[in-house]
Amino acid sequence: ARRFFSYCIHFGEAKYEYSDYMIPLLPLAFEALKLTVEEGSETTEPDTVAKRALEAEVVKGYRFTIAEVSVSSVISYGGVKGQSDITRVLDTMEVTAKHDTWQVRHACANFLRCFQGSHKFLFAEAHAEKITTIVAGLLADERREVSSAAMAAVTGIISAMPSEMVAKLVDKYAIQANRSKMKGKKSKKGSVQPTESLSEAEVEEKKSKEQKRARAQQSSVFFLCATVLSQPYDTPPYIPKALAAISKHSFERNAPLGIRDTVKKCCAEYKKTHMSDNWEIHRKVFTQEQLEALEDVISSPHYYC
Repeated sequence: ARRFFSYCIHFGEAKYEYSDYMIPLLPLAFEALKLTVEEGSETTEPDTVAKRALEAEVVKGYRFTIAEVSVSSVISYGGVKGQSDITRVLDTMEVTAKHDTWQVRHACANFLRCFQGSHKFLFAEAHAEKITTIVAGLLADERREVSSAAMAAVTGIISAMPSEMVAKLVDKYAIQANRSKMKGKKSKKGSVQPTESLSEAEVEEKKSKEQKRARAQQSSVFFLCATVLSQPYDTPPYIPKALAAISKHSFERNAPLGIRDTVKKCCAEYKKTHMSDNWEIHRKVFTQEQLEALEDVISSPHYYC
């Protein structure tokens, strides 16, 4: 199957091979990244060790093939067929992004990043919205490798979007980030119902709500961080809004460690790229409140470079 992919990429005619063979075979390529030997298994049986080594080679080969497809195979024939094929690829990636195996989801995020870079001038508005939705969904992934890859993909996608569309997305995710902050524990006795007094159903409901809040917080904050990183030289009006929104998640009472670290690194990167040269020009875009919010992160004792 890998050799067939390679033939289609290097010797085939994109209008036919991509549409008729490569798109239908994409799920097979991603499924090949799924390991059958459990991770962390310390067995030293010769058969298991040999199988693990063989699987590693297969996975490595298919990763390379998927990367080749995302970068080298451009749907440049356009027209109705081209637009339809882009939609087919995104439909496949929408399903792949929900795969049970994190390695497959990780590969999906990397594929979408490269696919968008190769096709951004061929995307219709619906394609841009769909790929943004798929990658934004991966931002909340429980595996750090997946969410980091998705954040890099979002950075590339946003940099190719019209400013008006990005501004609307920033407003949307800023509201979501503000609503999803961790709730501070009340100190008064009796103000919080003890878990022991709750029924099993109520405990499960409370746990489900907390998981939903945590996912919303991670996806919104990571999206806003990606927005800031997508503009390494300019400061459009939506960047101060994004920085002010994520600054509230840099403190222990509002966010877990992983989110706090991402926010601090994002603000540190903004400081490095914008606050050395031409800062007087950039700061004119900020309100006083937004400047103070940024200073709270980059000047506080917990800030690090």
